[in-house]
Amino acid sequence: MNIFNWHKYNSNLSLIKKIVKFNKKNKFNYVESGLYNHVRDLFCVSIILTYFKKNKKKVKILDYGSNLTPYSNLENKIDLNNYKISIFDPFNKKKISRYNNIEIFSDKKILKKKWDIINFGSSIQYLDDLNILNDINFKNTLAILITHTPLSLSKTYIAKQKNSKNLNQNIHSFQKVVKYFKNQKLNLEFKSRNENKYISAKTKCKTFSMNLLFLK
Repeated sequence: MNIFNWHKYNSNLSLIKKIVKFNKKNKFNYVESGLYNHVRDLFCVSIILTYFKKNKKKVKILDYGSNLTPYSNLENKIDLNNYKISIFDPFNKKKISRYNNIEIFSDKKILKKKWDIINFGSSIQYLDDLNILNDINFKNTLAILITHTPLSLSKTYIAKQKNSKNLNQNIHSFQKVVKYFKNQKLNLEFKSRNENKYISAKTKCKTFSMNLLFLK
């Protein structure tokens, strides 16, 4: 079992403040290090695609296990007013809290709401089993985006995270992930691979850091 505080591990308030300050002064967004600019762009394109599939109606986004950092750097990329954003953080102290137009919640019952797009930004490797995702209502979901996530081309296995001795990653099988979402009537339409250095675990079994987009 992983022993860590999701909120503490997954938040960086000083970076958020730095990004917000930069974006208020400049017309183009703050450039983040590593692969994050690429990941943010994939997310933007995915939700814009969903926006047009809904005929320009407000899109309901579930961001599973994320935080405010990605959204602090989307301000100069897209108009967030077209999207209703909800972040599931199981370690959030309140059942529901809000930051501007973003809702952060820990109550699993809210996962049963209708979602147009669901984003898994480097989060499913911290789930012991993909069936945990059965708590989510996929019925009306038009798109699923998975980014910066280590997946195995063979079997599922457990790997130690390099930067935390109390944290394991569950490296899920790529084929099992594809099958799981296919059962939710979502088909894999796009896949890409990140550099191996962005895998923060001691991996084996031909494992890659992947970005996947599933569409209905």
